[in-house]
Amino acid sequence: MGIGERDPIGRLKSRIKQDVAIDLGTANTLVFLEGRGIVLSEPTVIALDEFGEPFALGEKAKGYLGKTPPNIIVKRPMKGGAIEDIDAVSIFLRSIVDLSRKHRPFLSSKVVISIPSRLTQIEKKAVLDAAKEAGFKKIFLIEEAMAAAIGADHDISRKSPFMVVDIGGGTTEVAVISQMAYLYSDSKRIGGDDVDEAISRWLLRNVGFKVGPVSCERLKWEIASVWPEEFGEISSVDVAGIDVKKLSPVKRKVGPGDIFEAIIPVFEDISDSIWEALKAIPERARANIENDGITLTGGTSLLKGVKKFLEKRFSIPFRITPNPLETIVHGAGKTLSDFKYYKDVFIN
Repeated sequence: MGIGERDPIGRLKSRIKQDVAIDLGTANTLVFLEGRGIVLSEPTVIALDEFGEPFALGEKAKGYLGKTPPNIIVKRPMKGGAIEDIDAVSIFLRSIVDLSRKHRPFLSSKVVISIPSRLTQIEKKAVLDAAKEAGFKKIFLIEEAMAAAIGADHDISRKSPFMVVDIGGGTTEVAVISQMAYLYSDSKRIGGDDVDEAISRWLLRNVGFKVGPVSCERLKWEIASVWPEEFGEISSVDVAGIDVKKLSPVKRKVGPGDIFEAIIPVFEDISDSIWEALKAIPERARANIENDGITLTGGTSLLKGVKKFLEKRFSIPFRITPNPLETIVHGAGKTLSDFKYYKDVFIN
């Protein structure tokens, strides 16, 4: 009788035991299961009841932003590439793992978690502690830019440098990678959240009109473009908000030109980050990048006109990855299947 026959429980465990990768992002968190792919993708938002217990998670919790019921606290645990609330991150991470297990039960020997490069040692420890409380025994951290490079199918071991720009919800990560290490790496706390806030500020300052965060995000995806030549293809929309002088609900028509004026400073700051990287690296590395182009990923790269805006600024081709929202978690997931090869990219 073989070992598997003598140990039916062990045989069952071997079928369901899988390693996990998690992209803990400012705007969205994704869970990747080895052998299955992405099993969960939810906004990084959690709603807590009066006792501090999870009331809603992800998309359901996000729906309460701007209209929170009594005795409910809605939190975004990550902000600007940093942990806004350590306790909330711990609760959120445990909850998102529990939700994943309800959808697709699994046991895990290890987890790889991608994090913004700006996290402090205290914040990294908070992520590690939260993962331990979620039941993981072996926990490895990888920075988002490196995970993005792997997820974009770059050969990170090659000697010739390449550049990756990840424009996420809270940060823009710019990295030049060669031989599994950073030739240059920087993270700026600017991303999709800043686009939403810029729209909100512009409407308040120029129209006297207060609009909630969910409406600002909708405007960003429906009519925003950083490439004026696309304006003719985009229709104006009616937006509900509060007239701050009359303190009464009203509707205003908002067009792509209005939103462009609001958001273009954000993308000018992002392009400045790329200029800084190009100026900081050796001339030969810069020539390689100018010849090969730059990989662009992250959810905010999907905004209309971003690729054209950056190509016009730099006269360098930019390639957006096929699924920018999923590139990082796929990269973290790839490290699971060839763990020894990628062991040097983990930061703990």
